Amino acid sequence: MAIDNIVVPDQSDQNPGKASESASEQQQSSFSWNTIQDRLRESIISIRCQSAMFFDTESPGCGHATGFVVDAEQGIVLSNRHVMGPGPSFHKGVFFNNTEVFLQPCYYDPIHDFSFYRYDPEELQGFTPKAIELCPEKAQSGLEFRLVGNDSNEKMSVHSGELSQMDRNAPIYDYGYSDCNTFYIQASTTSKGGSSGSPVVNIEGQAVALNAGGKNQSLSCFLLPLHRVVYAFEYIKRREIPPRGTLQAVFKHITHVQAERFGLDLVAAVQEGGRTENATGFLIVDKILPDGPASGKLQVGDIVISINDTSIAEFPDMSAAVDAAVGQSVELKVFSGGTFRAEQVMVQDMYNITPSKLLRLGGATLHDMSFQKAVWASAPIYGVFIAMDTNGFIPERFRNSQHVIYAVNNQPTPNLDALLDIVADVRRDEPIVLTIKNMHDLRNESVVIARHPQITLPNMVFTRSAVTGFWSSQPYMGMSKVAARADSISTPSVSGSEEPMTAVESIVKETGKMRSFADAFAQSTVVIEASSICPADNGGYESDSGIGLVLDKQLGILLCCADLATNPTHMYTVTFGGLVRVPATLAYMHPLYPICFLKYDPALLAEEEEVVGSVAVSDLDIIGNDKSSLEEEEVLLDVGAQVTVYVGSLSKGIAQTSATVLSRSRAGSTTCNWCMDHGYFRAEVFGLVPSVALGQTSIGVVCNGNQRIGGLWLHQPTCCHRGSSGGTMVGLDISLVRPVLKSLKTAEDEVDIVRVLDVEFDTRSLATARILGVSDQHIRQMIQEPNPQSSVFMVSRILNKRNSDEPSLEVGDIVLSVDGRPVQHINDLACLYSRDLAKLKIVRNRIEQTLVLPTTGLSGINTRQVVCWAGAFMQKPWKRVLERANRIPSDVYTFSSFSGSPVSAELSDASAFVTAIDEQPVKTLEDVVRIVEALNNETASGFNARVASGKVFSSGKMPGRDVIVRGVTLAGQELVGTIRTNDHYFPAWQIQRGPKASDFWTWSAI
Repeated sequence: MAIDNIVVPDQSDQNPGKASESASEQQQSSFSWNTIQDRLRESIISIRCQSAMFFDTESPGCGHATGFVVDAEQGIVLSNRHVMGPGPSFHKGVFFNNTEVFLQPCYYDPIHDFSFYRYDPEELQGFTPKAIELCPEKAQSGLEFRLVGNDSNEKMSVHSGELSQMDRNAPIYDYGYSDCNTFYIQASTTSKGGSSGSPVVNIEGQAVALNAGGKNQSLSCFLLPLHRVVYAFEYIKRREIPPRGTLQAVFKHITHVQAERFGLDLVAAVQEGGRTENATGFLIVDKILPDGPASGKLQVGDIVISINDTSIAEFPDMSAAVDAAVGQSVELKVFSGGTFRAEQVMVQDMYNITPSKLLRLGGATLHDMSFQKAVWASAPIYGVFIAMDTNGFIPERFRNSQHVIYAVNNQPTPNLDALLDIVADVRRDEPIVLTIKNMHDLRNESVVIARHPQITLPNMVFTRSAVTGFWSSQPYMGMSKVAARADSISTPSVSGSEEPMTAVESIVKETGKMRSFADAFAQSTVVIEASSICPADNGGYESDSGIGLVLDKQLGILLCCADLATNPTHMYTVTFGGLVRVPATLAYMHPLYPICFLKYDPALLAEEEEVVGSVAVSDLDIIGNDKSSLEEEEVLLDVGAQVTVYVGSLSKGIAQTSATVLSRSRAGSTTCNWCMDHGYFRAEVFGLVPSVALGQTSIGVVCNGNQRIGGLWLHQPTCCHRGSSGGTMVGLDISLVRPVLKSLKTAEDEVDIVRVLDVEFDTRSLATARILGVSDQHIRQMIQEPNPQSSVFMVSRILNKRNSDEPSLEVGDIVLSVDGRPVQHINDLACLYSRDLAKLKIVRNRIEQTLVLPTTGLSGINTRQVVCWAGAFMQKPWKRVLERANRIPSDVYTFSSFSGSPVSAELSDASAFVTAIDEQPVKTLEDVVRIVEALNNETASGFNARVASGKVFSSGKMPGRDVIVRGVTLAGQELVGTIRTNDHYFPAWQIQRGPKASDFWTWSAI
C-alpha cells in the first residue's frame, strides 16, 4: 500500500521502564517463536478480492491480502476495511492447505481500517483452525513481534520487528481512504502489498495489532490498535451491528508540550476534569464538517478535556464515550482561546451517513456523499457523488473528477433517494439539468446538461444488506420511457426531384445574393460528440468531440476525422447550428485513411422545425458532378499552388487562410508493429504553411483558386495516440474520398469497395532501385514526369500469405506499374477500389515480370457484435489482429475485461483467440452465445433474492460455477485456465448492429 510521506511531531515513547522489562522477558523466551509461527499457519487466510464497481473511495479491481481467524466455531475472520472495500465485491479465502472458502463480508467499520468476514466452518475438512486471541492491552513500545501474512501474495511470509510509536496519528494515504480518530502504532518491517490484514503477534501468539499500511519511501509500517476491533467483535459474535457514533469532526493527538503552546495550563486542565497521568497528550479538533452535529458548537483548535464529565485524553476513551451515546446529546468540555467551555453536541448514528445504495444510470455510478469524501474535501455530507461515468451520461469534463450533484432540474438532491424520485418520470430521450460542484472548488456551482446514452447497460439500483453484507440489485425504471416518433416522417428522396431549399437559402435566392463559399462551409460544419458502450477494437471507454462536415444533407452523410471513431461501439450525437441535436451512426470507417463517415436521419431535423425553426444546413460538393466542376479525376491541387483552407472549430468559428502547398510527403502507417490500434496503410499527404495557426483537432477543406474542393485538412494521429492530441495536421487529396461517398449514396448495407494487395510497402531511393534491378529506362521515365519522384516502392511485409501454388508478391519486390499505369505515389498502390484483379509489373531478383493477382476485400471491417461474458469482451478479430497473429484458430478474439471480473481475477492475459468454453469448441460468436446460454442457471437470481431477504449465507459455496476456458495467443501459444462465473455482478450480455449504415446498436441479455 502506497502512502504519502507523513511529517509528525516528535513524540516520546510511553512507559519506557515497562518496555525494557518486556523486551528482556521476550529475549529469554525467543526460542519459542518457531512454535508460535507453526501454530499460526492454520489461522492465516490468503484473501483474494474482486471489487466489482466504483464506490466511495474504492475502484474495481482484483487483489490479494491477508486475514486471520478470530472465532473458529463461527468462522469469523478479521482483516482490513480497505481489503473488504465498502462497495459490491466478492472475496475468497485460501487456507494454508489450499482449502478455499467463500467469505461473507459481514461487517466493515465506517471509519477505522478493520472488517470481519464469515466462512462456513463445515467447508473445512480435516482440520479446524485455532482462533487468534485479540489482546490490545499487551501492545506497548519495545514489544518484539512477528507479522505473519501473505506478503506480495506469498503465503506465510514472516516479518519481525519491534513496536515503536504507540500514539501516532492516523496515516494519510494517497488513494482516497484514510483512517481518522484513532491512534496508530508505528514499527519498521519489510512487509509490502499483500500483508494488509496480517496479525501482529507477540511471543504468546496473541494479536496485539492489525497491519494496515506503510510507506513506499521507507520500511515504516502502520498498525491499527485493536481496542475498537474488540468492541465490534463482541457484537459480531452475536450477529449484531455494533453501535457507532460520530460528531462529524476529525480529531488528532497532540503532546502536552504542544497543548501548552496552545495556551493550556496542565494544572488547570486537571482541575477542570482532564487527565495527564498515564497519558501522553490531549485530543484537539482538527476538522469539522459543515452542517454536521459539531458545526457551530466546536471549532478547529478546541482541546478536548472531557465528555460527560469523563476525562478524555486518548482516542479509545473518546470512541467509547461517543459510541455509547448514539442518538443522544453529550457534553464536551473543551479549551480554546484561554478559556474552558462546555458544549452540548448531538451524537449522530454513523450508519446514517454511510452509503449503502448505488445507482447505475446511463453508465454513470452514483451514490450518497460519504464521510470519507466529505472529510477529504471538508465538505458537508450532502448531495449525490459521481463515482464514475463511462458512457457519456454527464459531459466529459465533469466526469470522474470528484463532482457532487446538488440539484436535478432545479430540485435539491440531498441524497440518492431524492434523485431517484426526481428522475423517476423523466423520459430517456429527455435531457436533465444538473447543478453540480467540484469537490476541489466548493464555492462555485456548475449547471450542466446530462443526457441518457442511446444504449447502455440496464439501469440498476444496488443495495447493501446490513445482515449479510452482500449487495442485491433490482432494475430502476426511471429514464426508461422513450417518446415515440411519428411514422409519417421519412427521409426525403434524392431521385427525380430538385433539392428542397432551407428557409435561409430561400431568402438568399429571393434577394438575388449568392452565398460565398465561406458561408456554405459554415453551414456544413457540425459538432459531433462520441462516447462508447464498451471496449472494442482495442478501444476503451472513450469520449471525444470534434467537428464534422455535411457531405449530403438529404441522405444525412457526414465526414469526420478518425479520432472520433477509435471505438466502433461509439454512440454519436450531432449538433446543427448550435440548436438541434440528433443521433448518428458510424456508417463507414476507412481502413486505410484517417477518415470516417457518419449517418444521421434528416427527418429528425424536420421534426424540430416547429420548435427552433429551420436550421440552415449546407452540404459540400466533393464528388464534382455538376456542370461547372472540373473532371472528377483531374488533379485540383498541385505542388506550389496557392490554395485557401477553411477549417471548422468547436467554437463555431472559421479560420480562413491562404497557404502554399510546399510538397507531397509520404506518410507511414500511424501505428507501430506492436500497437494493436487500427493501422493505416501509407497514403500520400500534402503539407501546408498556413498564415494563421490551425487547431490540432479541426477538420477542414482545401480549395483551389476557383473555390473547388481539392483536398481535406485532417488530424492524423501518431502511433499509439489515437483519440488524443498526439499527431499532426495533413492534407488528403479529395480523389481518395470520392469513391466511398459515391458508394454510401447508393448502398444501404456496409460499403464493400475497398480492396488491397495485403502487403506493406517501403520506399527506396532511385540509386538503390538501380542496384536492385530497376532499369535505367524506367528511371528516366520517372524523372521526366511533371512531378518527378525520387523513390520507388518495395514490398516490406506480407500481411496475408496466400497458398504457395498461387502467384503472390514477395518481400523485396519493387512494383513499377498497376494495370499499365506507372506507380508514382503510394496512393496508386494502397487502395484499389472495386478491382478484383490487379495486373502488376514488378522487379524481382533484378528481373522484370508481370503478375496478375487477386485483391483482398476489406468488408466487415467495422465491428458489429460484441459479447461480454464473465467480464471479458469478445468480438471478431479486427484487421490489425489478423495481421499480427501467427495463426487464426477461431473467429472470436478477446483483448479486454472488466476490472474485478472473474476473467481479470483468474486469467493474467485476456488477449487471445477463444477456442473453447466449458470444453465446447468455439469458432464464432454465435458459439459463445449458445454455450453461455446453456451455462446460465438460477444461481444469480437465487443469490440476489437471498441477499435481499438477508438469508444468503446458508452455505459457504460461492455462487457460480467453475468453467474451463481455452485460447491461443497472437504468438500461437495455447492457453488454458479456469474461472468462477459471477452472474450476480457480471451477467452475460451482447450488443449488436444490423448490416445497414443507419442501424443503431442494441443491447440484449444472454
